[in-house]
Amino acid sequence: MIRVYYPRSLTNVILACFVLSAVPLVVALAELALGLDSLAKRSQLAVREAEAASAASRELRDLPARIERAVRQSLVLDDASLIDGFRKLDAQLEASLLRAQSLPLKDAERGQLRKVSEQRKALAAAMPPSTVPEPDRVRLAEMAADLTDSAAEASSQLSRVTEREVLALREMAAKTRENWPWFLGVAAATALLLAIGFSVLIARPLRNIDRSIRRLGRGEFSEPIVISGPSDLRSLGERLDWLRRRLLELETSQSRFLRHVSHELKTPLTAVREGSELLNDRVVGEMSRQQIDVVRIIRENTISLQRLIEDLLSYQQHKSATQLRVETVELAPLFDRVVREHRLDLLAGGVSVKSEGPVLALEGDRERLRVVLDNLLSNAIKYSPRGGCVRFVTSADEDHVVFEMQDEGPGIAADEAERVFESFYRGAASETAKVKGTGLGLAIVREYVLAHGGRVEVVGAGEPGGRFRVTLPRRATVVAAAPIEEVGGASTARDAPAHGTAVDAGRLQVRG
Repeated sequence: MIRVYYPRSLTNVILACFVLSAVPLVVALAELALGLDSLAKRSQLAVREAEAASAASRELRDLPARIERAVRQSLVLDDASLIDGFRKLDAQLEASLLRAQSLPLKDAERGQLRKVSEQRKALAAAMPPSTVPEPDRVRLAEMAADLTDSAAEASSQLSRVTEREVLALREMAAKTRENWPWFLGVAAATALLLAIGFSVLIARPLRNIDRSIRRLGRGEFSEPIVISGPSDLRSLGERLDWLRRRLLELETSQSRFLRHVSHELKTPLTAVREGSELLNDRVVGEMSRQQIDVVRIIRENTISLQRLIEDLLSYQQHKSATQLRVETVELAPLFDRVVREHRLDLLAGGVSVKSEGPVLALEGDRERLRVVLDNLLSNAIKYSPRGGCVRFVTSADEDHVVFEMQDEGPGIAADEAERVFESFYRGAASETAKVKGTGLGLAIVREYVLAHGGRVEVVGAGEPGGRFRVTLPRRATVVAAAPIEEVGGASTARDAPAHGTAVDAGRLQVRG
């Protein structure tokens, strides 16, 4: 397993996230600045070279022509002062050729300049210091004309230097524009990936902390809490695990106390109830009307107290049982069994039961699923008005089996949607409706549903009618149709698409 290195604190992680995520963008901006600076320097150099090339081209066009004119004038006028003018122009041409040689030229262009330089040297060497002899005049005029022609060709070639520099600048700018979006895209993608990676590193321990706190809130204390990440978050995880162990100890102590108290109360309560039964049966003799009323009050309250103690013992038994006996369980027959067990309560309240949806089977603990259905149906019957209807609706997808228990009672307030699953909690509706109960039924439902890896929730909180939805993460399968049979005096029918159940005050009838 790869161990991820974390800084000492979450603040350092966040700071490192910002710094490293900004590095690619800073590099991209630096690259852009360097590219623009290089382009600016190249532009300045190109301007200077273009100016020099333009000046050299102009001088190569002008100076050889003036030299040729001075040579011809000296030949015609035979004036020594004109030869001195030729020497000055020759010196200027020599300097211009030297400057032209420093430009970025091609080999052919440099060769043309060397040719012009050689012709200049030959002409300068052939020119006499004073007057020109008659036999050399024609040769000198031809040499001056050749120099002018060669210089004109070199001037034409130098003019192309400016064009090349402009073209090079365009290509450099185009390359910069072409490469910059790709570079910026890579930098942005790298920064985004770094940001996502750091977000995962930061969010993972925070999610683990949130998940651990939620488990503590749901009363799941068996799994240790281990938080990976910076040292401050690991320290927080250790404190949460200490809190988990402390809550587990308190819950164990509470369970032990309830179990012992329940057992200790059960024995004297049994004696009190037996005594009240003996008095009620006139075993010790006849009683007056007032004595009979007192005995009846004692008997009813001892029965209620005994039922409460039995509920406490049952709740502790349910919480201590952790091993699931997994088998294939069909929901419809199991629900019909629960309905038959509550037949007297249904008949007493005139409540009917209807079952809708496909007939499903899932892998689970049959007895615990029966307790879930029993407690949900018992809760629905308690809060249903006389003549009301309880609906049991099933559905499924590829991975989950879902069933709902709905009644027509006062419903559950929005702020009680989570608290109704707490032990011994009885909502405001139970006080208004004067419904008797211990507040343990829904707590047992949640314990058993969680044991199956599922969840139970209140649907439509704040609306009339209680509605509980149970989702079990088991792959559901549709059960094939079963024949009609008589079970305990009740007729049962099944078909693949749906089934229905109706219970009224006179009979129990299951319809497909």
